[in-house]
Amino acid sequence: MFKTRLITSLVGIPLLIAILYQGGWYWKGFFILLAIVGLFEFYRMIINKGHKVLQLPGYFLLLIILLGVDYPQFLLPGIYLFLVVALLYFVLCYPRFSPLDLAWTLLGSAYIGFLLAYTIQIADLSQPFLVILLAFLLTWASDIGGYLFGSVWGKHKMSPLLSPGKSWEGAAGSLLLSLLVSFAFFKLLDLGQLGISPVILLGVAASILAQCGDLFISGIKRYSAVKDTGRIIPGHGGVLDRFDAFLLVVPAVYYFFVYCI
Repeated sequence: MFKTRLITSLVGIPLLIAILYQGGWYWKGFFILLAIVGLFEFYRMIINKGHKVLQLPGYFLLLIILLGVDYPQFLLPGIYLFLVVALLYFVLCYPRFSPLDLAWTLLGSAYIGFLLAYTIQIADLSQPFLVILLAFLLTWASDIGGYLFGSVWGKHKMSPLLSPGKSWEGAAGSLLLSLLVSFAFFKLLDLGQLGISPVILLGVAASILAQCGDLFISGIKRYSAVKDTGRIIPGHGGVLDRFDAFLLVVPAVYYFFVYCI
């Protein structure tokens, strides 16, 4: 398993960086595809639990939220159309389609679509590649730091009901490596006059958010009684297995560059 994960990372990370470096519709197309596959995995987990979801309206809402940055004139009408269709379906199909089914449909589309919409917003910043690169670096640092410290020193469970493998020692390692990456990134690159405090704050926030995103998807997997969200990434599982932490980190990085640089 470790060998497969390593090979996938060695191939996948350079390919990911190359796509993001190209920018434009390569960039946007990648994140649109990521969102669609992520929502497919989310809905499949919920269906596995025995719930129903409105899949086509759900994908429609996902794209409306995701692309609302570029096409704001369609955002509110699109959300309104989704609500009309969803509520009409609920009224006509009750009780076969419950309020909880409607809530799961909305949560999946809104959670993934809203958070990944920040990747589309980042594309319009002055140095988008560096911004998105930092978001990924902080996410990976949190993941690697947590894994290394947790494997070596992990004894005290952080959230055994959500993720038995997570420990407070791993959380400390996640925090430490995220701090180091944040500091090194701004030390090596000239991105304006920044004090040490904002850089430290970003590293701490990214680590906490990454771990929260990871635990949230772990909770959905526990609830749905599945081990992985999917199998599309060899050795890593599904898109949500690999990008769960990134989803919460990328908005924080976006706001950091908007308000601090």
